[in-house]
Amino acid sequence: MNPAHSYRERLVPPWWMLLLLLLIVPAALLVFLPVDLRVGAAVAVGLYAIIVAVLWLGAPVVEVQAGMLRAGRARIDVVHLGAADALQGADATAALRADWNPGDHHVISPWTKSVVRVAVEDPSDPTGAWVISSRRPEQLASAIRDARSVASGA
Repeated sequence: MNPAHSYRERLVPPWWMLLLLLLIVPAALLVFLPVDLRVGAAVAVGLYAIIVAVLWLGAPVVEVQAGMLRAGRARIDVVHLGAADALQGADATAALRADWNPGDHHVISPWTKSVVRVAVEDPSDPTGAWVISSRRPEQLASAIRDARSVASGA
């Protein structure tokens, strides 16, 4: 597949959240200071590193490559997809609240404010659409459209 039709994004937390999580360090130090300063420092740094690693490794990957859309652990062939709509602002908020359909497949990141909604056109699939968080929704929607046109031979 042409690299121009591929897309990859990991939905990691924003940089400011990692700074905010540094508050764990003094909290752990306060708890372990009566035991030993070195133990407290080791626990504080270790705890921070584990939390950051879990947030990084647990962040879902959204990818369009080789005719497949992958969001988290789920994947679907692009030939089974319909229109891909990039939603931002009030439209994205509506898709995540008032227009929430429990029958859709959702890969939502709480720190990402925009989404892409892709209709599923496979009659044997009970899922109506995929709703995927993205920091670059226009690029993701474009990659899905491009991959669909390549897969259909247009």
